Amino acid sequence: MAIPAKPRSLPVPSIDERLGRPHPTDPMGEAVAVDYTFGFVDITGFTSYCEREGEHAAIELLTRFRFITRSIAVRRGVRVAKWLGDGVMLVAVNQGPMLAAAGELLVRCRAVGLDIHVGIARGPVMLFEGDDYVGRPVNLAARLCDAAGKSEILASGLAAPLPEWMSADSTAPIALAGLGMIDGVVRLDVHADVSERFSSSVPAA
Repeated sequence: MAIPAKPRSLPVPSIDERLGRPHPTDPMGEAVAVDYTFGFVDITGFTSYCEREGEHAAIELLTRFRFITRSIAVRRGVRVAKWLGDGVMLVAVNQGPMLAAAGELLVRCRAVGLDIHVGIARGPVMLFEGDDYVGRPVNLAARLCDAAGKSEILASGLAAPLPEWMSADSTAPIALAGLGMIDGVVRLDVHADVSERFSSSVPAA
């Protein structure tokens, strides 16, 4: 009479198998390097507007700004990383969508009497906790936004062609707080015919 074989026990999964191994290119669980384009946008003169028109009017202005920003970002494939009071931080994997979003946002905001200024920079940064970024391009984009004037887009590190309806003019080296003198900054503008077309089709809130 045959003796039944002893059932074979299944291997016990390791703690790494139960919890999930780190990404294969990130074996130590450290921050991952990514190459993204960053845009910072601020409403020009928002503080003085609050003083002049009051808090309720300021809330309405912010609501309008955020609605237009979301509408453009979603369509252009740009992510709203975080709202910054009277501004916003935008992130794009590719440079082209960021440039197009910034140009359209400038024109559509101006069409409703809302002036903004924009700073854009691209380059490698560290991805931190999945939704935050650490690196010079982030700081550079923020400082360029601070340096930009009313209805102005300043950009650095551009590597892809501009949208055909935008143009770029080189600037003199710009002194930025904490970063020193920065060469290679360009001022972006939207062609007049396209600006008129965008202005005539502002999304309704």
